[in-house]
This record gives sequence, C-alpha cells and structure tokens, in this order.
Amino acid sequence: MSVNKTTSGERPATGLEPEPAVDDEVERLRYERDYWRGLFEQVIGEYPKMGFVLDTEDRLAYHNPEAEAMTGFDQADVLGERVYDAYPISEDDETFAQTVAREGEARTETGYRRIPTADGERWVRSSGVPLRDPAGELVGALETTTDVTELVEQQRTITEIQSQVSEEVATKAEQATETTERVDEAIENARSLAEEQADNMSEVAEEVGALSATVEEVAASAEDINERAKEAEQLAVESTEAGTAAIERMEGVAERSDEVADRTHNLAEQVAAIEEIIDVINDIAEQTNILALNANIEAARAGEAGDGFSVVANEVKSLATEVQSEAERIEDIIHRTREEAEGTIDSIDAVTEEIHEGTDTIRDLVDNQEAIVEVVDATSTGMEDIAEATDDQAVRTEEVASMVDTAADRSQRVSEEIVTISDANAEQAAFVSDITVAIERLESTVEQLDTSNTEEAVLVDRDDV
Repeated sequence: MSVNKTTSGERPATGLEPEPAVDDEVERLRYERDYWRGLFEQVIGEYPKMGFVLDTEDRLAYHNPEAEAMTGFDQADVLGERVYDAYPISEDDETFAQTVAREGEARTETGYRRIPTADGERWVRSSGVPLRDPAGELVGALETTTDVTELVEQQRTITEIQSQVSEEVATKAEQATETTERVDEAIENARSLAEEQADNMSEVAEEVGALSATVEEVAASAEDINERAKEAEQLAVESTEAGTAAIERMEGVAERSDEVADRTHNLAEQVAAIEEIIDVINDIAEQTNILALNANIEAARAGEAGDGFSVVANEVKSLATEVQSEAERIEDIIHRTREEAEGTIDSIDAVTEEIHEGTDTIRDLVDNQEAIVEVVDATSTGMEDIAEATDDQAVRTEEVASMVDTAADRSQRVSEEIVTISDANAEQAAFVSDITVAIERLESTVEQLDTSNTEEAVLVDRDDV
C-alpha cells in the first residue's frame, strides 16, 4: 500500500498543508516532518481512548496516557519494549495491532476480547490501522482500544438474568403445562363422571317414576287387602261361631254314641245270656237223645210190647235232634250276631273316640279362629296404617322424582359447562405451549448472543486470524 501522491510525485494540497517560512528545501522538509509528527502525536496523545503503536518488530513505539491509565503500565517502562515483554501476554497470542499489521488493512473488531492489565483483565474492543512510510512499506500499526468491561459485565449480568428468568419461566411453563394437563385430565374425568351421573340420574328418575307408580299400586293393593282383611275378619268370626256350634253338635253326637255303645254292650251281654240258654238246650237235647236211645234199647227188650214205646222214643229222639239242630242254627246266628255286635262296639268305640278327638280339634280350631280374628283385626289396623303411610310415601316419592329430574337437568348443565372448561383449558394448554416455544427461542437467541460475546471476547489466537 502506497501513500497518496500525484502523478508528478508531489503531495496533493490539503486543508492542513504546512507553510514553512524558509527557502531551504531541507529545512522545509524538516518542518513538514515535525508538523505532521506533531499532529500525529497530538491526536494520539489527546485521543480519549487507549492508543499505542507497534513497529514491525512488535516493539511499543508509542503509548498514550489513556493506555497508561487502562493498563497500569507507565509509558517510560514499556516504550521500546517488545509487546510480550511489556504486557503479560503469551507469545501464542497477538494484539489487534499485530493482527492489523499482519493483514495489512484497517479494521474494527466486531466482538469483545480480554486483555491483561496491571490490575487484572479488562474487556476491550479495538480498531487498528497499519502504518506505512512514504514508499508504502509497512512500518507498524496503530491500535485504539475502548474499555467495554462495564458493558460486558452488564451484558453478562443481563444474560445470566435472562438465562435465570428463562429457566424459571421454562420451569413454570412446564409446571403450568403439567398442571394444565392434569387439570384437563381431571376435567375430562369430571366430564365423564358428570355424563355418567346425568345418565344415572336419568335412570334414577325413571326408576323413581316407576317406584312412584309401584307405590301407588301398593297403596291401592293395601286398601284392597284391608278390605279383604275386614272380610276375612268377618268370615273368621262366622267360622268361630260355626265352630262353636259344631262343637256343641259333636258333643251331642258323642253323647248319643256313648248311649249306643252302652246299648250295644247290653245287647252283647244279652246275647251272651242267650248263648248260655242255648248251651242248656243243647244239654237237654243230648240228654233227650240219650233217653231216646235208652228207650229204644228197653223197647227192643220188651219185644212187641215195646213197639209203641219205641215209636214214641224215636219221635222224642227226632224232636230232640231237630231241637238240637235248631239250637245249633240259633247258636250260629247268635255267634254271628255277637261278632257283629263286637265289631259294632269296636266301631262305635272308634267313632266315639274320633268324635271326641274331632271335638278337641274343633275346639282347637275355634281357639285358632279366635286368634286369627285377633291377628286379622291387628292386620287390618296395620294395613290401614300401611295404606296411609304408602299414600304419604307416594306423595314424597313424587317429590323425590321431581327433585331427581331437577338434579338430572343440573348434571346435564354441569356436563356442558365441563365441556366448555375443557375446551378453554385446551386453548390454555396451547397458549402455554406457544409460550414454551417462545421461551426456547429466547433461550436460543440469548445462548447465541452469549456464545458470540464469549468467543469474541477471547484473545485472538494467531491460528484463528
């Protein structure tokens, strides 16, 4: 790079052109040299930022007061020293002036970097200009540096705060998302339960309606049963009266049966007496037969004189035989009569016993009928109470049915409201999701900014330029 010259080799005119009051060319050139050097030193010396000049040997050729104030190194101690000896930096690194001299063109840093000072490291941002002689040969480089430590620290603080806030917001957003999901799940469950409740309430309403009808039927049946209980009470009273009359009649029959039994016993006794008479007749017939036999024997002995007696004896024997035969027939009849009488007596005894047992049974039946009358009377009274209570229950059941219908309607409205809440919660979840995405974008931007600042703040390595 060469300095700006005219085609004739003369310097172009400028607003700061020196006007020496000498005719000697050497003096004029010396004056111009001192003039321009004085301007340069004035600019660098009064420049409100750190400024220093390095030659091509990396020695410090100039070091302004701002550089002294920033680095803490006195000008008298560092001028003429290699930058690596003047400043506590590694020879693997380079200053921005070295970078500009190496590249051979002016430039300004886009980021921040750290430089060592007597009080520690400082964050800076520099601009550099290569310096050339009138022949265009590189003789050094000028670096001006702005102290941005406070700005960087503020940026770092802001970045940390942003990161903290972003992390907290992200955590809160995640928690809000989880909460929203739980709320949405709970609302969904509640909606399902509300729908089931609405269905159940509808079924309950139907069942209560049916129950109300059933209660009305029960009330009607209770009234009918009450009427029938009264009829049963009347019939039980009549049955008791009839049973009492039957007991009286059975007692009369039992008395007559006893009389018949007594008479039959008397008849048996008389038949027994007739049997004794028949026995006597049989004995007489046998004796008569024996006498007739003896008479025949005696008649045979008498010969013809005894013929008539023999005829009489035969007739007596025949009569005795006939008497005996009839006696046997009478005895047979008496025997059968006696057997019939004994059977009759047994039957009469059995009937009499059954009559007594029947009387006892009828008496027990009457007692039971009286107890039934009492129970039926109590039942009738209870059925009247039941009928009244059932009527009251029917009224209350209708009221409950009305209340259940109202509850079913409210459950339906609750279900609809839960659907609305669920939709709104879904929108909220989407909104929270958008916030999360936005926070992620913010974190990415902050991270990129922090990375950029950190990378640009590191001392420029020779291999990186």
